[in-house]
Amino acid sequence: MGLHIFMNKIFIFLLGIAAAFGALILQTIFTIIFPALENSALSEKIGTFMLLAIFIEELIKLGLLWKISKSAKNIFWYSITLGSGFAVAEIFLNILNNSPLDSELFLSYFGLFLIHVFTSSIYGLYFTKREPSSILGILAIFCLGYFFHFLFNFFVFISINSLILNGGLSILIFSAFFLGKNSKK
Repeated sequence: MGLHIFMNKIFIFLLGIAAAFGALILQTIFTIIFPALENSALSEKIGTFMLLAIFIEELIKLGLLWKISKSAKNIFWYSITLGSGFAVAEIFLNILNNSPLDSELFLSYFGLFLIHVFTSSIYGLYFTKREPSSILGILAIFCLGYFFHFLFNFFVFISINSLILNGGLSILIFSAFFLGKNSKK
């Protein structure tokens, strides 16, 4: 791998980290402007803030990957790298608030990593296979990423076993890798 490609991947990883912090800043701004968001709930397990947080996170990742796809080759692998950076930042922030040695939390951190890599890989596959991207197609792929992220969070909140949840995500990521291994863009 050439130095230029390696540096691009490092840049995309750091962009993923910056995107996570950007999402956190936007989420914080929304809770300052609309304090009721943090305490409101659509049901006992699903908070309005959670829905907004997922929306912001997925919109930022999709927007960045759309922009990167305009000029980069191997967008699928860049999507994995961006999702990894995003996940690492989110895990780091979670570790600051919790014990890093708790084995149950370790599995949830692994799940956080998997969900961000998976939703980013969905976007990367879309941008690899579709050209040019239509607004309707981008909206559909955003809804798919949002749905999977929501489903993951919902399963975490209703206490689905982390091994089952992470195993399912691992299978989905493996499938995305299989689909993306022959990507042309």
